[in-house]
Amino acid sequence: MSNFYPLSLNIKDRKVLVVGGGKVALRKVETLLSFNARVHLVSPEALPSLEELADKGEIVFHREKYRREFMKGSILVIGATGDQQVNREVARDAHRENIPVNVIDNPDLCTFLVPAVVKRGSLTISISTEGKSPALAAQIRKELEPDYGKEYKVFLDYLGKVRNRVINEVSDPERRREIFVEMSDPSLVKLVKGDDLSLLEKKFEEVLNRILGE
Repeated sequence: MSNFYPLSLNIKDRKVLVVGGGKVALRKVETLLSFNARVHLVSPEALPSLEELADKGEIVFHREKYRREFMKGSILVIGATGDQQVNREVARDAHRENIPVNVIDNPDLCTFLVPAVVKRGSLTISISTEGKSPALAAQIRKELEPDYGKEYKVFLDYLGKVRNRVINEVSDPERRREIFVEMSDPSLVKLVKGDDLSLLEKKFEEVLNRILGE
């Protein structure tokens, strides 16, 4: 039985600590920034790309050896050094502070795992092997990516507007549900033509008139 409970966490404007200054740390930092986290990086030295992010003010870079004090105020911690002793120390401190921690290449030290992700706007598809084979998760992600293009972002943004309108205009919960189910048919993504939503809007009006007219 799995011990890892999948969830989506809002990290916007929240402090996330990354310990390490190499390529893995860079990948972690870039992903966290894409979700608008406030990233604090701890490492005696770091790749030029990380230095550049610090110079631009996009991350806070502590050019020091890791200390437990750096965890204060963090909602997540990631151990991404090449030194397993330091990674174990990071995990131990996080456990003591009850802060979720992820340590690269060591699921036994982790209280959360970072899945491979296909992201198209608000659509997020996560693939996890619970640390048993990150390479397999990455391969599955690559297989999924061509099937979920940028049109899904446009489609889902429109569905958000549909949902708001239906909630405001349709009082009957059963009819609301019928509209939501019909409009969430994945085949409707074919009606998205670039930024042109006219076909999708027409479909929505047809669904709305038919269900409300019943």
